Amino acid sequence: MANKRSDRPFMQWFDDLLIPVTMGVLSVLVLVQVVGMAPSMRKAMDRMEGRFVSATVAEPASVRSASGSIVLTASSVADASHVVVFRNGVSLGTFTTNQMDILVHEGDHITFRDETPNGPEVFIYVTDQAPNLLLPATGETVELGSGTATADLDQVSFM
Repeated sequence: MANKRSDRPFMQWFDDLLIPVTMGVLSVLVLVQVVGMAPSMRKAMDRMEGRFVSATVAEPASVRSASGSIVLTASSVADASHVVVFRNGVSLGTFTTNQMDILVHEGDHITFRDETPNGPEVFIYVTDQAPNLLLPATGETVELGSGTATADLDQVSFM
């Protein structure tokens, strides 16, 4: 029996040491697995191990293209009735009232053509615009008539 008592304190010491060490190792392994699930940590680990890391996904320009509207106001409806408005070379029509609302996109070009260039002078103003529109700016003016057949606004630009 003396022999069994000498084994027991050793086993007790062994259990007292081994169980906390085992629990610590298991805790560290579980913690590494949990941290490895974070996307930023996953990318860092992949980069360190030389694995392919995908590039940051950027939104194509066509998807995020800005659009807005501008309001054109003519100095006189009668004088502006023969002015044709073009957006990127496509006719939008003539002024039927003293205002025309136009939907524009980044890079659009607004052009005016006076069908009677030697007729009366006509002023067309940009009187309102979308809040994120840089150009054409509110207050920009084109002058037609008195020998001027065509005019254009600045190319449409957004913030």
